[in-house]
Amino acid sequence: MGFYDWDSMSAEEITDLYQRKVAVGENITVARVEVKEGAITHSHSHDNEEMILVLEGTWRFYLPSGAVTISANQMLNIPPGVEHSSEALEDTVALDICAPRRSDWLTGADRPLHADPDQFLWAV
Repeated sequence: MGFYDWDSMSAEEITDLYQRKVAVGENITVARVEVKEGAITHSHSHDNEEMILVLEGTWRFYLPSGAVTISANQMLNIPPGVEHSSEALEDTVALDICAPRRSDWLTGADRPLHADPDQFLWAV
């Protein structure tokens, strides 16, 4: 059993537009994410079922079935294995809930999904 207090937790800055606080259970991960307008997540899939609950703001997700836009008090369920990407249409705060737990969030292996590709043009 674990106790988490979002107000006393430090945020992990993934990019200048994306930060999160992560609570981990034995079989579930819950993240409180804050994304700034324009933040993107590149197309990917994973073995985890994912539920996103927007607390404030607006977030658009791109799925094989089409784009879905969710705002405050709306949720989106993304089944395991479904390819998806996203874009914050305005500053957004959301809970991102995954089961089983997201080990890539714990190691930071998911960071490239949130990177701005324009930052890497210097290498071209």
